[in-house]
Amino acid sequence: MARATSRVAGGATRAGAGRRLEGLDLARALAFTGMVFAHYLASSRAEDPGWLQGLDAAADGRAAPLFATLLGVGAGLLLARGTSDAVLLRRGLVLGGLGLAIWPYVERVYLILPHYGLLLALVPLARRLADRWLLVTAAVAFTLPSLAAAVLDDDRLRSGAQPRTYDDLRDVGRVVRHLLWTGGYPLVGWAGFVAVGLWVARRRLAAPAVQWRLLLGGAAVAATQPLWAAALERAGGRPVPGRAEGWAAFLDSTAHANRTAWYVVAAGSAVAVIAACLLLTRTRRRWLGPLVVLGQMALSAYLAHLAVGAHWVWPWRDRELPALEVQVAVALGVIAALAVAAVLWRTRFRRGPVEALARALSG
Repeated sequence: MARATSRVAGGATRAGAGRRLEGLDLARALAFTGMVFAHYLASSRAEDPGWLQGLDAAADGRAAPLFATLLGVGAGLLLARGTSDAVLLRRGLVLGGLGLAIWPYVERVYLILPHYGLLLALVPLARRLADRWLLVTAAVAFTLPSLAAAVLDDDRLRSGAQPRTYDDLRDVGRVVRHLLWTGGYPLVGWAGFVAVGLWVARRRLAAPAVQWRLLLGGAAVAATQPLWAAALERAGGRPVPGRAEGWAAFLDSTAHANRTAWYVVAAGSAVAVIAACLLLTRTRRRWLGPLVVLGQMALSAYLAHLAVGAHWVWPWRDRELPALEVQVAVALGVIAALAVAAVLWRTRFRRGPVEALARALSG
């Protein structure tokens, strides 16, 4: 056991050695961009361009899994650099506490921060797992929700509304059920993304050959989505997220289905995006600079986009649903403004405002 642990630690150390991997910051910026699109865009007009509808659908089903996978990668690199279990636990609790504090104020979207914080707090449980067991953990996590859907008449996965008042948060049982199963990001399945990220963090991420292998492997897995969809249709399943019944549930790859096929495809997509960002930042850093900085302040940007959405974007969209092109332009404008704000902030400060506060509270 000690020998296996040594090999794991050594592999992680090689992955985390050297300078900061700006490709991971770029990937966080892309995940944030996808989150903005998923939260700001609403495609309901038949005349909306098909490619924009596809962009909306892709953002809805890929942004959050990319964030969760990056959580695993970032935590894995921190472990490789000697970060203690206690520090990760405290940071997870701070993020989770922040999420709980603002939960009642976020009604329009599934808030990811409470789940994100709990996932980070649980990372120390996996730090001594060998590589193959991380992948086994991911496979089990990706399978359990589909198994429940196959054998239960009412699995209740993703069925509950998130807490809307502080009185709701006092119902501990409801909050736990929401985090583990009934919420927008059920930890029973989403822990698999973190396990995949921890596995990725143990690769030699600074090596171009490794980056290309991760890119090609992840893209190959993501490209299986049409095969899953065809298999689901032949099995008689309904292509509605989370609605495929019986054993066909394993084949449902629609966005946020929280079924095995979607977990696998989304994980492959996340790995491919991370690898592509690592490759891009090797040679073309100047024009990517604002996005890299935005990725370094992703938590601050995430909270800012919720505030902008609640006070301006969602009320504007509700009054009269604008054309999808206009919605995309607004989303891009918000992202650009936040990127500029991030660059200006970094001229004076090392970390983003919320990142600095979280660091001060957790150590």
